[in-house]
Amino acid sequence: MDDVSPQRSTVPNPFSPDFGQAPASLVGRDDLLADIETGLATGPADIRFTSVLLGVRGTGKTVALSEIENRVKPNGWVILSVDASTPGILGRISNAITQVSRDYESLGLGGSNTRKSKERSSEITLGPYKGKWSEQEFFDPNIDMGLLERLTMLARTVQQFDTSVLLTVDELHAADREEARRLANDLQMITKRQQLPLAFVGAGLLEMKYTLLEDKRNTFFRRCNKYEMPPLTHPEAIKGLRFPIEDAGGQITREALTLGASAVGDLPYTLQVIGHTAWTVADAPNRVIDEYAVEQAISIAEQVVDENISESAFYELSDREQEFLIELAALDGTGSAVAITRQMGLNDREGRKISRRLTLSGYVNKNDRGIVTLTNLVPVRVIPQDHLFEHTYTQAPNVVLDADISHPRVEHLCRKWMPRAKARCVLPPNHRGGCRSKL
Repeated sequence: MDDVSPQRSTVPNPFSPDFGQAPASLVGRDDLLADIETGLATGPADIRFTSVLLGVRGTGKTVALSEIENRVKPNGWVILSVDASTPGILGRISNAITQVSRDYESLGLGGSNTRKSKERSSEITLGPYKGKWSEQEFFDPNIDMGLLERLTMLARTVQQFDTSVLLTVDELHAADREEARRLANDLQMITKRQQLPLAFVGAGLLEMKYTLLEDKRNTFFRRCNKYEMPPLTHPEAIKGLRFPIEDAGGQITREALTLGASAVGDLPYTLQVIGHTAWTVADAPNRVIDEYAVEQAISIAEQVVDENISESAFYELSDREQEFLIELAALDGTGSAVAITRQMGLNDREGRKISRRLTLSGYVNKNDRGIVTLTNLVPVRVIPQDHLFEHTYTQAPNVVLDADISHPRVEHLCRKWMPRAKARCVLPPNHRGGCRSKL
């Protein structure tokens, strides 16, 4: 009898935890995508024809951009897709137009002042639209036509076929300020003033609310329709885990599904990490994904999200903003914004500016009484421990937090984070033995 050893399944993992990679199931974004799609179909007069997606890392902005492109492409739209993560966005848009002119050979986007020309018969196919005409082609690769002229020519060309151009810009928050102003002026001229079919959808971090969107010399982006990426709900997390698993031939127990969905939180990225890890740990679809596999996935996902999102977000802040979060973390994540900034030695105006920027950027939530609370973007456990040793505060029992109180400094504690207990050590610093969450 032949010795047949079990083999691991060759079925691909249905989850994609890489940033920007399209997941097998896109949940929690249907209404947003449908609204933008309707605005794009309506045309330049619709405010949604120029839109901006806002959200913290892991909310699926890049995936949403790709989905928008995929939805309009079958209708004959010409897509220009670039990112603004480094300087040179104007050049990248120009290069994208050049690529489009190669893909659709008869767009005729070359230079107009040249000694080289020839007659030819041209044909273009844009989705369901086809056209054919004779034209005189002018070509000189040494001529550098301005971006405004090239975008205008492209928009007018596709307009002949009753279709449109879609320009998508990812990482818009990182755009060079002067380049962003130049691009905004061009889009304002083409889309808003001339009403040509050049749509724009950008995506960036929430910090754009106090940078690019508050630039007094850049009114175009301020007037774009803005969408904040909505947090995932528990039912959406259930769907986002269950359907990809079942569609790939796997199974997950009801208890494991509920446990996994409860740990997803707000971010689609966390959902993808939990799903991907649980599938691997359980050796699905050969075996059912049970609670043990999901527990392991949750533990790993917490580390991955901390490293890839939370820690990066923390270290991108200014020194003062980091200090504010350190002070807040020493209060276990909730405290008076005014009291914290005064403890930092700042005046009220400086304090309001810092707390406002942290609130707009999604690092903290702030209520009407001036009380701020850390969000899941940078949880307490992510704040460097050596900083917390130097910033330990307490609050007396039954004291109501308010905007005009301060928090007295008390004796330092160890405060090392214990993941299993989900608490900090209450023993003195440099104690012997293991940490304890209760005395």
